[in-house]
Amino acid sequence: MTEEQLRRLPTILFEVGKLLGSDQETGALLSRLSELCCELLACDSCSVMLLDASRKELLARAAWGLRTEKVHRLSFDVGEGVAGWVAQHGTPALIDDVDLDPRFVVLDETPRTPIVSMACVPMVARNQVVGVLTATSGRHAAFQQSDIELLAFLAMTIALDMENLRLHRVSVTDRLTGAFNREFLAVRLPQEIDTADGNERSLAVAMVDVDHFKEVNDQHGHDVGDDVLCEIARRLRAAIRGGDLLVRYGGEEFLVVLPRANAGQAWEVGERMRSRVAQSPVVVGPRLLPVRISVGIAQHNVGESPSELVRRADGALYHAKANGRDRVEVA
Repeated sequence: MTEEQLRRLPTILFEVGKLLGSDQETGALLSRLSELCCELLACDSCSVMLLDASRKELLARAAWGLRTEKVHRLSFDVGEGVAGWVAQHGTPALIDDVDLDPRFVVLDETPRTPIVSMACVPMVARNQVVGVLTATSGRHAAFQQSDIELLAFLAMTIALDMENLRLHRVSVTDRLTGAFNREFLAVRLPQEIDTADGNERSLAVAMVDVDHFKEVNDQHGHDVGDDVLCEIARRLRAAIRGGDLLVRYGGEEFLVVLPRANAGQAWEVGERMRSRVAQSPVVVGPRLLPVRISVGIAQHNVGESPSELVRRADGALYHAKANGRDRVEVA
């Protein structure tokens, strides 16, 4: 371990602890964990893959430094690729040059990859491999055995918490986008309303719909549509506040629960989401796809049911669509 890594380690571990104790969505939490790993190892990218319920397939849950619109589609069977090999054998892999390692799999049939060297370690909880943590670099022999040990320490630190999170959240998380699903909303929104009413605090929700999304699926196919939805979800997460909750409501619709927000503050968040999504096209392979969203805002009224609140936000969204799309309307 270098002196700089030793200096940074306590701060990293403290932030990891805060993340694991937070209420962030799994995707956002793991993305930040990946970023922290990159900072500590001074590498180009880091990713977290977790085993599915059958423990036969590794699914990418988050990454830092990789193309985000492709992360959700990355998977390996146990035994396939470097990550699959590590999951199968439960031992780390340290590779100086991936071109010389038969375990490495080149994705998307591209002739070259920006990954030259990599370090991959198993995440073990309750004596079972639950996933893998991988760091990569575009430099030859970028990692040493000390980096493997450091990465393994981080994996050990988070593995049990990740398994507990998986068991707790798998039923309430949308697999495609990493956002919460409607089952989660049905439980959480009444709780947030009770908290707001009991403490005389404001609460609002924002209904978000991707404009003309059907055209994306019709013209480019559902795989491209999935990539677009994942990137939109990422941009929405970047635009909302720390305590806000992003829910995939259905299809191309998202709903954001905004605790401690009145109508004006919720409009500001809605406008930030709209701007963040529209700021640049979504890149999917060779395609540059402009995307826009419409947003409907509703502030909770005391005594109002969750369904009534969502219905008013949906009505505001309808007005945003009717008034030209790519805009925010308040109920």
